[in-house]
Amino acid sequence: MVDQVPESQSDMSSGEVLSGRPGTVVLSPWLEVLYMNRQAQLLISDLVPTTPEAQQPNHRTDVLPPALISLADEMLRVLRSRHEMSEKGQFEIRHSANWSGKPVSILGVGVPNGHGVEHARIVLVLTEASANHSENHQNHGSVL
Repeated sequence: MVDQVPESQSDMSSGEVLSGRPGTVVLSPWLEVLYMNRQAQLLISDLVPTTPEAQQPNHRTDVLPPALISLADEMLRVLRSRHEMSEKGQFEIRHSANWSGKPVSILGVGVPNGHGVEHARIVLVLTEASANHSENHQNHGSVL
């Protein structure tokens, strides 16, 4: 089930990405979308096939673009490895993508759970980035 953070009608009706506001996606270990806010939907809309239903503010999006699936898969591998080595605590992976000429910074946060990987969460925070910032970012795709 995809929940959405309420946003003002003017923000949602414009259909535009509001610069500086992050898009947030929360995934289960099975890459099921548990939560996605409107900003995330707008940021990834260029990568997902657009249907009339997909343009509605409350549309559920269960399909993620390949760039996010790849990052989430990598995060799952790290979560499993850390769990097997009894490492505790969150970790981050930073990544950038250039979607239809729009540079996007992605911060992936692996949130483990002491009860096993099946209870962990993957949080993806997407923000629009300037071209200069994404080119100069040093931690693309690295585990921090």
